[in-house]
Amino acid sequence: MSVALEVEEFIVREIALGRGIDSVAHDSDLLAGDVIDSLGIVQLISFLEGKYGIKVDDEDLDPENFRSVDSIVMLIEKKGA
Repeated sequence: MSVALEVEEFIVREIALGRGIDSVAHDSDLLAGDVIDSLGIVQLISFLEGKYGIKVDDEDLDPENFRSVDSIVMLIEKKGA
């Protein structure tokens, strides 16, 4: 499974649970679409650090890094996973 699909699956299964969301376009704006909020970002960071062995630093906490599945994948790649 690709990293993008793993991230999408986590968002749908863990963060958007109970919202009737069963898929997310990889380029859609997760923040503007209310798919993910600040608590969801904290959950996502924990998942990313555990799953991909990366460390999300304070300077990585720019909302642009979490705006879409594609931007999250770029963050993972930038952090070396």
